[in-house]
Amino acid sequence: MDSYCEYLVKKKNGGKELGLRALIIVAALALCVIFLMLGFVIPTFSMITTLLAAGALYGGYILITNMNVEYEYIATNGEMDVDKIVAKRRRKRLITVNARTFERFGPFKEAEHTGENYSNRIYACTDPSDPGCYFAVLTHQTMGRLLLVFSPNDRVLEHLKTYIPKQAGGNALYGNRPYGN
Repeated sequence: MDSYCEYLVKKKNGGKELGLRALIIVAALALCVIFLMLGFVIPTFSMITTLLAAGALYGGYILITNMNVEYEYIATNGEMDVDKIVAKRRRKRLITVNARTFERFGPFKEAEHTGENYSNRIYACTDPSDPGCYFAVLTHQTMGRLLLVFSPNDRVLEHLKTYIPKQAGGNALYGNRPYGN
């Protein structure tokens, strides 16, 4: 019988993202005003400049909503798929990993991984500094030595725990969870 669980987390936006959103809003409004003023100066092209102004506002909207990112973890029989969902419009599979191939697993602390040499790092979590983040180190067939950081709930953790090798941290205590999801 197959075992299956899934969980969706939303990436937190920090100060950098908020500043970028403000910059996009200012740029879109500035372009809109410039195009509309250009339409008043050159009446022959007023229809085109009005369309360009509307396009600038729509482009700003698309850029801002593309900053809304969610990650979905789907665990099936020890295999976990990590998908990135952008603006609830696009879904991209980041990676598929088997929990049996984890070399190390446990609660994530950035300081423990600063000196490590990984081919790739995937941060599919709310925020790497959150206390509910976990990491898995594995060797992936296409990505090489990989650090995967994710924010699972208790159901996903319990599901993976039965498949993770004991020497990798499969029997680790999961006491860093701030809440029981």
